[in-house]
Amino acid sequence: MNNFKKTICNIVDEYQHNFEEISNYLFNNPELGGEEFLSAKCIVDTLKKHDFIVKEAYETLPTAIVASYINDPSYENYAFIAEYDALPGYGDDRCTNAHACGHNWIAATMTGCAVVLSKVSKELGINVSLIGTPAEETFGAKYDMINLGAFDDVDYAFQAHLDAHDNMYVHNLAMNSFEFEFKGLASHASQAPDKGINALDAVISIFVNIGLLRQQLPPSAKVHGIISNGGSAPNIIPDLAACQFSIREKDKASLKVLRDKIINIANAAALSTGCTLEYRLIENPFDDTVHLDSMIKATEDNFKLYGMDNFLDKDNRLPVGSSDIGNVSYVCPTIYAEIALDSPEPLPIHTQKALELVNSQYAFDKMNTVIKSFCSTVVDISQNRELAEKIKKEFKEKTI
Repeated sequence: MNNFKKTICNIVDEYQHNFEEISNYLFNNPELGGEEFLSAKCIVDTLKKHDFIVKEAYETLPTAIVASYINDPSYENYAFIAEYDALPGYGDDRCTNAHACGHNWIAATMTGCAVVLSKVSKELGINVSLIGTPAEETFGAKYDMINLGAFDDVDYAFQAHLDAHDNMYVHNLAMNSFEFEFKGLASHASQAPDKGINALDAVISIFVNIGLLRQQLPPSAKVHGIISNGGSAPNIIPDLAACQFSIREKDKASLKVLRDKIINIANAAALSTGCTLEYRLIENPFDDTVHLDSMIKATEDNFKLYGMDNFLDKDNRLPVGSSDIGNVSYVCPTIYAEIALDSPEPLPIHTQKALELVNSQYAFDKMNTVIKSFCSTVVDISQNRELAEKIKKEFKEKTI
């Protein structure tokens, strides 16, 4: 272990109780996406104490944070990405908010990484950032923050999330969510059905034709939808009807192919029924996560250094969803690590059981390890230009 890593270990242990306090505070003050005012303030107050320059209420997002520790504008910038939104309905009364996904731990751990690394950043010749991204569970503010420029100066990004397995090859899917709205012509369903144009027929046509399409879809494609407006009364030909679909694929290129097919089906439904069609995205688009083998290996080597050696291989077939961390991975080289606890049973996120574990001593022990491992990886990348260039080359090849 080199001197930088030894110093990092000492700093982590010195400040560990401060990072645990952040986790405790957020856990006991859970807030929904876009409303994380107390959580954001807690993080901001911590970073200001450690001389970070903080942009609060970043651009149009009142609970977003961009905090920077700049030694020299020409230095590379290593960013740690915090999430801090809770989930509704997981509190003790099943009505209030709670951190059933462990974002209290993410916020504390990523803040810890930024603080610790700032203490050695001048000697390393780097800059350090903490980017606080609201509403991961809902609209996915990372997409908005990318468009607003929050990641323009970021060279490498890191995030860790508690889960049931140690995994740096998390196969998040690319996702789009649409609403299709059809406009027809209302008429009495019994007296003058021939005078109407049935918008609900167009919606039903979409469902039928997507059902027929499924036989020709690859196993990686996922399509799921609901009728969001089916008309007002059964004896009125519906003049307005709508449906919502979420579509997912293994990567952005495959998603575009699937998206074009679904839009063609919607256009055909409008044409066949005589309706007009309008459609729009109802959520931010999520990208798949770009995996950089060179960066993952460097990170796994540091986890091994601190006693973690049970990461899944790149071909794991765990069930997957979608996350806005994928969008970040198309902007800059990104590590997204899922971290298992050394608890008697695996952590089941988005469950009541998770509340017993995401702010426990098990979680705090892993917080300590993650901060040391991520910061040590930054040491390796920043001090080894051959490794840095290898990562950048791989990133360019996979995102071109």
